[in-house]
Amino acid sequence: MATEWQQHLTSDVIETYWRDGVVHLPQLVEQPWLDLIGEGIARITRGSGRKSVFFPGDPGEFIDTTRNFDLTPEFQRLLFDSPLADMASNILDSDRVWLLFDHVFVKDGGPERNATRPTPWHQDLPYWPVAGSQFVSMWITLDPIPGDECLEFVRGSHRQTVYDGFDPRRVLEDPTLPFYGEQYPPLPDIEADRDAWDIVSYDIKPGDVVLLHPAVLHGGGQTSAGRRRRTLSVRFFGEDVVYAERPKTRPTAPYTPGLELVLKPGDPLRHPYYPRLRPLPPHQRPDYYE
Repeated sequence: MATEWQQHLTSDVIETYWRDGVVHLPQLVEQPWLDLIGEGIARITRGSGRKSVFFPGDPGEFIDTTRNFDLTPEFQRLLFDSPLADMASNILDSDRVWLLFDHVFVKDGGPERNATRPTPWHQDLPYWPVAGSQFVSMWITLDPIPGDECLEFVRGSHRQTVYDGFDPRRVLEDPTLPFYGEQYPPLPDIEADRDAWDIVSYDIKPGDVVLLHPAVLHGGGQTSAGRRRRTLSVRFFGEDVVYAERPKTRPTAPYTPGLELVLKPGDPLRHPYYPRLRPLPPHQRPDYYE
């Protein structure tokens, strides 16, 4: 008999993911796992994680932090024990599943705070030193988000052009200024011609999951005054993903010092930076503790 998540994650849903690059799945994550995510985010915001601030010094700044798995036992238990990695295995059609990295956003427009700025339009893939086809990100929020404050996505854009990333240092000047400045075409100004793009967004409730491909164009998600948005995005990959070089003008994100010294382009992406989640490592199996 199919589990509850298998009843939600049907072949039609998986087909839609690969066609559109984005799918909204209501009420896929149970409350105990949301509680664990909340504890992990609280640990990070208290200072034990690798915090960074987006738009630093600007009234619309927000926390954007990556690769906290090693420092956050709550995320370890979530990703080893919950069915999220099993879901990724089904989507990717890969028996083996690895964590590329975890990504936390905290946008706090709470009382006496300014509205946070929206995230500029971009694709994730150009920032990462990887190539292949078996990718899926799961975007999970702990707070309700109305559609006009949710991320927006351009359906089908993951099957089209891969653009340069935006430059976080100059994003207030122009959100299409390039991150690398070579190899990739510059980002289009989607906001200047929204009707030319197939843009979708969703009303989100805690427990919902948005599946997104790292090459799908997405952006937006400002948080208005009086609202707070705590989000965990988990990036999974499967067996066909390999190490790939990016332009030398900027380091890839998240920063992975030493990776290029042990892997060459085309090597399978196997490194301690990327823990395997499925099959469970021996030290994570229940019988390990007997």
